[in-house]
Amino acid sequence: MNRKRFIQTSTLVAIGTQFSINSKLLSLFSYENIEIENLLGLSQSHLKSDTILLEKDTYEAFLEMKSKALEDRIDLRIASGYRSFKHQKAIWERKFNQLIKTHNSTKAISEIITYSSIPGTSRHHWGTEVDLIDDYVNLPDGDLLMEENYHGNGPFSKMRSWMDENAENFGFELVYTKNKNRSGFNYEPWHYSFAPKSKSFLKLQLQENYKKAWGNLKFDGKSKLTKKFMDSYFNDYGTGINPSLMPS
Repeated sequence: MNRKRFIQTSTLVAIGTQFSINSKLLSLFSYENIEIENLLGLSQSHLKSDTILLEKDTYEAFLEMKSKALEDRIDLRIASGYRSFKHQKAIWERKFNQLIKTHNSTKAISEIITYSSIPGTSRHHWGTEVDLIDDYVNLPDGDLLMEENYHGNGPFSKMRSWMDENAENFGFELVYTKNKNRSGFNYEPWHYSFAPKSKSFLKLQLQENYKKAWGNLKFDGKSKLTKKFMDSYFNDYGTGINPSLMPS
């Protein structure tokens, strides 16, 4: 499925009581200053506020990487960074309510999760993820986050090559690689994660306390997501990533 030309980042604060989380669960779930609301996209307490919100250490590392890339005439620009639960919910519901007109719920959900995460599970909630383009080149018409723009003669191919050689030096790793044996979301040559922090977020997301808290969220189509489906989703999509991003 195509992405929009730019995915606007959300600056909304924690969501109201209809998305509230059981206080007992909250008290059980805190690690390295990460709270359950951060993983679910309900709180921005872990973010540094700027033009685009990012987790504090991720923000500083990105600025260093951006500065280095400029020396090679590459202007790293974040097309999408942090997304709140409310933002991801809007993306999901727009797609679900459109697809359900012509698909059954199983096929609709399967098509959505080719690229888009289920609300409350997106890595973009963490503030450690960036979808990158090169603002030094003339931007192509239409969708920017397309595979062909990052390979061959694509406008962002130079940036992708630079990231292949340098991103790891700043702590960033490609999340969804082109490994055919990898499960989960399709290849995304634009999506990088700040590994020193995202590993901790993922470690917590795989715990049962997080999954119980996620169960309290509400969005269109959620009733179709069975426990069996979600267990498979967290395994295949949550861990179907670059091995270098897996927690120890």
